[in-house]
Amino acid sequence: MSSVTSCQSPLYNRHSAFRFPLFVITVLLFLPIIVGQPPTSPTTKRAGVASARATSPSKRWQSWGSWRIGGGIVNKRQTIDEIMIEADEYEWGGEGDGADVCKRWSHQSALVSNTVYIYGGQSKTRASQNDHMWNSNFLSLSLENSFEVGRPPVKSISQKSAGPPPVANGYLFTSLTGSGGPKLYLYGGLFSDKPHVRPSENSVWVYDMRGSSWSGINKNNFVISDDTEQKYIDRAAEGAGVSIPERGLGFYFGGHLDGYTTRGWSQDIPRVYLKSMVELRFPGGTEGKIDEGYVGFRNVSEGGGLDKAGVPERADGVLLFVPWGKEGLLVGIGGGRNETFTQLNIVDIYDISTSTWSRQATSGPTPKYRVNPCAVVASAPDGSSHNIYLYGGQNLVPYGDQIQYDDMWILSIPAFTWIEVDMKGQNNPPARAGHSCEIWGRQMIIIGGYVTKELSCDSPGIYVFDATGLEWKTKFIGIGDANGGANDSDNGGSDGGNSGGGGDDNEYDDGLEYQVPNIVQEIIGGDGNGGATITKPVVDPDDDSPLETGGEVTYTYSVTVKGPEYTYTHTVTQSDGSVTTETSTGGGEGGDGDNSRSRKGPNIAAIVGGVVGGLVALVILIFIGAFIVYKRKIRQLREQRLQEIEERKRAGGAVAPERRRESVATAATTASAMEGSSTDELLEGAEPSFWGVLLSPRRSLRVVNS
Repeated sequence: MSSVTSCQSPLYNRHSAFRFPLFVITVLLFLPIIVGQPPTSPTTKRAGVASARATSPSKRWQSWGSWRIGGGIVNKRQTIDEIMIEADEYEWGGEGDGADVCKRWSHQSALVSNTVYIYGGQSKTRASQNDHMWNSNFLSLSLENSFEVGRPPVKSISQKSAGPPPVANGYLFTSLTGSGGPKLYLYGGLFSDKPHVRPSENSVWVYDMRGSSWSGINKNNFVISDDTEQKYIDRAAEGAGVSIPERGLGFYFGGHLDGYTTRGWSQDIPRVYLKSMVELRFPGGTEGKIDEGYVGFRNVSEGGGLDKAGVPERADGVLLFVPWGKEGLLVGIGGGRNETFTQLNIVDIYDISTSTWSRQATSGPTPKYRVNPCAVVASAPDGSSHNIYLYGGQNLVPYGDQIQYDDMWILSIPAFTWIEVDMKGQNNPPARAGHSCEIWGRQMIIIGGYVTKELSCDSPGIYVFDATGLEWKTKFIGIGDANGGANDSDNGGSDGGNSGGGGDDNEYDDGLEYQVPNIVQEIIGGDGNGGATITKPVVDPDDDSPLETGGEVTYTYSVTVKGPEYTYTHTVTQSDGSVTTETSTGGGEGGDGDNSRSRKGPNIAAIVGGVVGGLVALVILIFIGAFIVYKRKIRQLREQRLQEIEERKRAGGAVAPERRRESVATAATTASAMEGSSTDELLEGAEPSFWGVLLSPRRSLRVVNS
């Protein structure tokens, strides 16, 4: 019986005829699951924050089950290179403009005057979002006025031109030199791995704050110094960067290259970690002559003795500018590669004046090694000490079980002594990594960060830490609302320790300027205004170290923020004891992120807005009137059409096919169709549109009436 049935026509027993092919197809579809799961994607991310782990090329397979028909069904494995999409095809999977998100991390940020600028990184607007998290959102956080940390004034910046691609873990440099006011320079960054995005050609992107526009500088406009052997600069990611804005300089230390940073780099080739530092020179800066529309590069690795000093390659560390010595020092802290991490009992030192590297051992209890922390520098008012605040980060070992930190440490320089901040009993933010931080006076602003999966959202993700009182605050105090008075030099200018300086929890009785905390004074001497008695490292430096001499401070640097203008003060103490001070001031134009102070004269924007608003209201009224006339005319046409159908029904005729659907073809069926249909169907296919009647009424109505 079954053999006979199998020979029946599909029209006779179609279900039986297709059972066997359906069974075969089902088995083939589930074959990868039966045989074994496909290899996982060789992404180098840990919960969204890039880690330092290479992946074997043999594991760089993305998916199974790419079926094709032709000579049979073939199971083909696709490599990541084969399924990558171009950057201009990628879209962020979040909602809105990126100002209000569930989580944000691995972004780039920079502080200029009274505004923090935030670009790109990864973010999600809902807890369940697990892909399409890379974004090109460009945001501002104004520090002009006070705000609650639960309601920070994060805003999207409108742009007059297309901006950079969506990248994470790059660096946003700041330059105050050159024409046209302050500018931002975006270098480096990582492209998405969910989905896999092919990197674009390397470019440095410039944001003109006065023009509110981005522009790209491609490799043809890279000016590479003569003493740099490499004549092309690749895009790196997860390196540590720092700006010296008033000199038009930036530095980028370490990082890595792989298939998500460099176009043409096969995913079969593991990532390469960098043991190098590049000096970036911006137009109008103090080093070299760089024209507008260009950017200079100089490799300061080999000639500076980086290998001789034993500085290891690494990614995901931090780099700080410390105004100590003739032209200042750069201090590299943390980071790592694979399962090897840089210990924090030794830090790397780069002397800008001599372009040489050295290493310095620290004293005091040592923080745990980590990657993806954030750090800022706060200098004593007299420049006798410079304190690095290191917050958060994560430990990536063992693999897949990373731990985020919520601790705060201070590395006081030139003593190079670590001091842990006791934050017990405070309302501390969740532990995090991949965040950024900026310091404005005594207030340290923490932005975003990857938090544990147990916390579904970390919104809005902005926190404020008092670097003088050493406590977390629930409010940021803007310059316009400062209630502090003069500093009290008799008692150190600060309550210090772990208290907030007295008064209301969110107010600063001793002003917004940074003062050295008590717990640091106890180690290095002096008071809140400075006067440190330890003027050289506690652990003896190497003979060729710029820190070896100790003695008097020869260079100090401070930034004073006043209103919408920036003021940079450079104070140099000469050998004869005389002091020379240079001050430069400029506007803080910042597009949508800045709040300008009130000015005298007519408010042109309000006048123009009122006129435009009145015109819009008039146009709306005209459209409403036109729409009422339109609906009245359509009702008349429908009544006319209905009367025509009734007359034809009584005459036994049929409605013309072009005037009705095919389902209503005769007078007999017309009546039944009318009973179950709305009158809207009577003009279906011939009803004039509102815009047609409005723009060409005679022509539209003539078509209907013909």
